[in-house]
Amino acid sequence: MQTLTGRQLCLRLMKYIAPYWDALTVALTCMIAMAATMPMLAALVLSMMDGVITGKNLELMQLILLGIIGIFTVRGVAGHIGAYTINWLGNKLVMDLRMKMFDKLLALPVRYCDGHAEYDSVSGITSGTGQLARTFTGLVTVMVKDTFTILGLLGWMFYVDWEFSLLALLIISVAVLILRLIMKRLRAMELKAGQITDGLSRVLKDSVENQWVVKLHGGEKYEHERMKEQAGEVSRLVMKQIAMASLHVPLIQITTAVSLGTIVYIAAQQASADEITAGGFASLVAAMLMLIAPVKRVAGVKEALHLGLANAERVFWLLDQETEPDTGTISIERARGELKLEQVSFHHHRHGREKNSETDPKVDPKAGSEAHLEHGAASCFVLRDVTLTIQPGEKVALVGLRGSTVALARLVARFVNPSSGRILLDGHDLKNLRLASLRANISFVSADTAIFNDTIAANIAYGVMSRATEGMVTAAALSAHASEFIRQMPEGLQTLVGEQGVNLDGGQRLRIAIARALLKNSPVLLLDEAFETMDSEPMHHVEAALDAVMEGRTTLVIAHRLATVEKADRVVLLDHGRIVESGSHQELLARRGAYPAFARRLLEPGDGR
Repeated sequence: MQTLTGRQLCLRLMKYIAPYWDALTVALTCMIAMAATMPMLAALVLSMMDGVITGKNLELMQLILLGIIGIFTVRGVAGHIGAYTINWLGNKLVMDLRMKMFDKLLALPVRYCDGHAEYDSVSGITSGTGQLARTFTGLVTVMVKDTFTILGLLGWMFYVDWEFSLLALLIISVAVLILRLIMKRLRAMELKAGQITDGLSRVLKDSVENQWVVKLHGGEKYEHERMKEQAGEVSRLVMKQIAMASLHVPLIQITTAVSLGTIVYIAAQQASADEITAGGFASLVAAMLMLIAPVKRVAGVKEALHLGLANAERVFWLLDQETEPDTGTISIERARGELKLEQVSFHHHRHGREKNSETDPKVDPKAGSEAHLEHGAASCFVLRDVTLTIQPGEKVALVGLRGSTVALARLVARFVNPSSGRILLDGHDLKNLRLASLRANISFVSADTAIFNDTIAANIAYGVMSRATEGMVTAAALSAHASEFIRQMPEGLQTLVGEQGVNLDGGQRLRIAIARALLKNSPVLLLDEAFETMDSEPMHHVEAALDAVMEGRTTLVIAHRLATVEKADRVVLLDHGRIVESGSHQELLARRGAYPAFARRLLEPGDGR
């Protein structure tokens, strides 16, 4: 992930803010207007003390009261407009970034989603953009309104009495420095306390998780001493924190009292020498008090900027990813469905710790090389020199190592590209076809096919088929044998299926996926038969729906059931990424090669997965 500087962050954000320059101008103008009212209030204090209280000028008092009303009116109006406008701008920034990130996510290769946790992308789009926009609005407010406020108040103070102001600021700066040192010490102690507590947790966790070793090797005394040592360190540090925290308040009080006392003494000396009036002194004190809040906010800009940079890195890292390359130049309408694979090889480049069934309970010991593929080594061949021709309308069942069969289906849809060799559709190399044109001719059906949190009708008529009429959707549902359960739904086709189709069972979700493929009516079908266990009645409907969706289509089936390979025009057995046998189910059985042993492991109709 790239590291952004504050300058780079601002420059990249400006591209998204530039279209709303008029709103930004209004917000900045209002902030500057608010900042200008602060020294005006300090000036009114001087006039009030010297002109009204000391000089007893009642006419001036009326003008001052009108001035106070006017200033707070300006502050109220400018504050409201400025806050609304800058937050409107922040909201626009959030929306633009979210849509930009979402569009980028849709345009990324499938391997991106395979290799990154769902949470990372979703969190970046939802919370990451929101936090970045809040950081932006906060920084703009601080750097404009608070900076101009500080400059205005300092300018007024030095105008009234520059020597007194300089000395007072020096004294306050020393006091602030002392307080910052105390707070820095407290934060360092908190950090150390966290580290020691982590050590305590590690000892506790080791002792609990490894109790059988502790008991077998007589480690109780040793673990007791470890725990005692860690607990003692925590206790000593806690007492240091208490001591420092208890000194914090009196030190603040003493420092403040000394500072104020020094300032008052200096003011009294100047007043006795007629170098400053009571109004001037009161105005300076008011200005110093008004400086406290904006100075604190400006001092906290660094922390806010760090937070903004962290979120910006997440946002812009996604935006900087390369989109799925679409190098094709040829568009075809409806393909005949002839597929040719010419010496196609494909291998994964995956890095990570190799897992096996002996050391990792998550790996199925029966999975063999398939588990090795899923968790596997840095480079693993999935397909080797596969040459295969599939005629239009032919049903080909792929059996063998699941990793190889799934990879073959992904290659046909160009979710991945071959490491070598080429794949042709109706004589066109897939690399020369536009992705949209290629994928318009392919449908995919699987138990894992996405079901969206929408209505049944919207799930069937998804994407480019979203404009399909209700009659077309109903016909597709009928052909997919989904009508029998849809009619029982409270709102029929308009029933919401819930997140990931939670309101549907496995057979119902599968039939909706089949109805989607039927409505799309593409000439090439990819079918993954890794279905969950179903009762005989739902399985009967699923069988009929599968027969309907495969009819007249070039079909590649990742087969797991005996019924499928029996109905297939051809069965292709893959072993270690190579085609070892090819022919009809009966032909392969008659050859008495590797296929019969594999066929015995296939599921009978209705057995599920």
